[in-house]
Amino acid sequence: MRKFAIALLLLLPLSATHSAEELTEASYDRIVKHIMPSAEEEAWRKLAWRTTFWQGVMDANKEDKPVMLYTMNGHPFGCT
Repeated sequence: MRKFAIALLLLLPLSATHSAEELTEASYDRIVKHIMPSAEEEAWRKLAWRTTFWQGVMDANKEDKPVMLYTMNGHPFGCT
């Protein structure tokens, strides 16, 4: 607990110097550009995904490409 209090006291001056920037049209555009994925980050959506493993294997063999198998154990939202 003592270490936490010391860390808090050391970080307190840093928090006082940081203030929120005013939201303007220019800052809004910059923030949206920073948050939204770029076209390069969205390139995975152009892949021809297969919903069955065997269909993916067959297509990969025809085109001499690798297969990526994504599996998961449990509920997709972690609600088990």
